[in-house]
Amino acid sequence: MKRKTNLYANIYQFQNIMDVFNEVCKNTRNKKKVEEYKQLKCTHIYQIYNMLKKKEYKVGKYHVFTIYEPKQRRIVSQELEDKIVNHLVARYILYPAILPCLLDVNVASRKGLGTQKGIGLAMQYRQTCNIKYRNILYFKM
Repeated sequence: MKRKTNLYANIYQFQNIMDVFNEVCKNTRNKKKVEEYKQLKCTHIYQIYNMLKKKEYKVGKYHVFTIYEPKQRRIVSQELEDKIVNHLVARYILYPAILPCLLDVNVASRKGLGTQKGIGLAMQYRQTCNIKYRNILYFKM
């Protein structure tokens, strides 16, 4: 396996922070917080940029709340700033380092792959096993 270097420099590039900021805002359910955050968008992005560049980032507090819809559940949510940093780390450090090492049959959390691809692979393996081995046991995992 080749060693990946200079991955950290990618997370504090201004354009990368902007792209992730827009994605997180689009996918966040609390639209009131998103609107408040967007009003000072440049300020927040610049703060994130400075914290990451100086390596002074500290994880913020979590929001804990309870929902009662089908059943009572405790939900723990991060601040938007923390979500942005998590996305930056995942996209520009973890994915480039981990994805080349994964097998092709690993479909979890990968772009372009998902449940349908996983089901298709499982059916293909089942069919192959049925041809090679007549009596076969299946385990649900």
